[in-house]
Amino acid sequence: MKNLKKIINESFWQLFVIYAFFVLAVVLGFFGSYAFYFNLFALIIGIFGIFVCFTERNETELKIPKYLYAAIFVLSIILIITFRIIPYLNNSIPLGYDAGLYKYIIEKGLINSDKWIFQTTEPGFIYTFTFLGKILPIDFILKYLFIFFFVVLGISLYFFTKEYFDKNVALITLFIFSISLVQFYFFTYIYYKNLVALSLMLWAFYFLKKEKYLFFAVFGILIGIFHRPTFYIFGLSYLVYTFISPYKNKTYNKKLLYKNILYGFIILLISSLFYLERFRPLILSVLSPLVSSFVSPGESPGTFIDFFHYQFSVLAYLPLALFGFIYLIKNKKFDIFFIYTILLSAIIIFEFFFFNRFIIFLDISMIVLAALGASELIKHKKLGLVIVILLLLSGFILMAKTSINEKPYISEGTFNSIKDISIPSDKYIMGFSKEFSPYLLGWTDNKIIAPGLFDYNFWNEQRWNVFWSDLNASEIKNTYGNAYLFTDNPLNSSCYSEISKNLYYWEC
Repeated sequence: MKNLKKIINESFWQLFVIYAFFVLAVVLGFFGSYAFYFNLFALIIGIFGIFVCFTERNETELKIPKYLYAAIFVLSIILIITFRIIPYLNNSIPLGYDAGLYKYIIEKGLINSDKWIFQTTEPGFIYTFTFLGKILPIDFILKYLFIFFFVVLGISLYFFTKEYFDKNVALITLFIFSISLVQFYFFTYIYYKNLVALSLMLWAFYFLKKEKYLFFAVFGILIGIFHRPTFYIFGLSYLVYTFISPYKNKTYNKKLLYKNILYGFIILLISSLFYLERFRPLILSVLSPLVSSFVSPGESPGTFIDFFHYQFSVLAYLPLALFGFIYLIKNKKFDIFFIYTILLSAIIIFEFFFFNRFIIFLDISMIVLAALGASELIKHKKLGLVIVILLLLSGFILMAKTSINEKPYISEGTFNSIKDISIPSDKYIMGFSKEFSPYLLGWTDNKIIAPGLFDYNFWNEQRWNVFWSDLNASEIKNTYGNAYLFTDNPLNSSCYSEISKNLYYWEC
């Protein structure tokens, strides 16, 4: 039996070293990340880690010198900022499909009061950022303030992890966050509401751990009025926590149960008050996809990378996260963080509501677990430090390459042609595709007809397909009195005349 344990233990360390070198080879371009089943490799290491974690007692304390601790902390903040500034060094276009939407919401949302805005934009966000839009340039808000909020998220994650684990795990968490490819993808999509609310949720969990319920309630309410999907996972996690946390040492603390219920009710009640009157459609619009996702899973994924691609985006810390998860189970740390992680895993695996977008949330858990796993790995053996350094070096290289190569969705020329549009503001412009429509909405003063978007989605999908095949805009002209079409593909039809670069008018 002892020989078997020894074999497993040695195999675990050997496999981990091999894995670390393979991942480094992938990011250096020697072969593709999909060339081998690296996700399965990581899982095997995790399984072997069960035996190491459960059979080896480890009382060693990880000691990081103060000067090194401070250096890593500052370096992490610098990396968060640097990797997100690099794409803007030779580019003036805000990254992300949603940039134009946010520009319009901030500048004109409350003024124009479009129906689609009150179906998609939470009151906390629209009021806060409309105010910010009056004192800060919109370009600064879309680019640099957004980067600043990623720094805020990193610091929130640091204090959250420090409270739930220790300061060393918190430091490693911050560094992994700074080189996380998935969190960089999150940045490129410009999911502003999601970013702010995720930070608020970490602070809410932080104050819950410290048993400062008033602050917990305040942050819970802020989550509720800033981003509904974040409030959804926050609420589910707290609901389970409400009934589990009072149970300790085979006794049930009814006072704690009643306190949990009371603060949950306060958060829900006050958050709901913000959705009265014109923000009521926000609740109604989310109920149908939420319910249908449980009946027909997979139909409401949300726009983000899928779980298959996610597994290969986190190769640098996937086995560390599995090791950290084993550590949680071993030490019976079944707090709200554990509940949150399990719920997210279930939503993504079973493809419930918004499952692809919740990968962003799950990655936060994976980063914390990876930091916990890295800390324990280093404590177990000096070789663990070598493995962790190799993996984090791989993550850094991959992050640097991705940041350097990141480009906006449209070209500089196309973006400039949108900004140069000067037709009267009462004229309608049809975006040939969803790719252009948010930019047209944000950088023109016109009403935008777009497939599947805004208040002037003229046709259903089938009818749009007919238009894309024949480009006949006579129906649009008859309805709105004009038919301007924006596309970067030249239109050679005699019925279209080019008004300005990429902007055509239907004359027939």
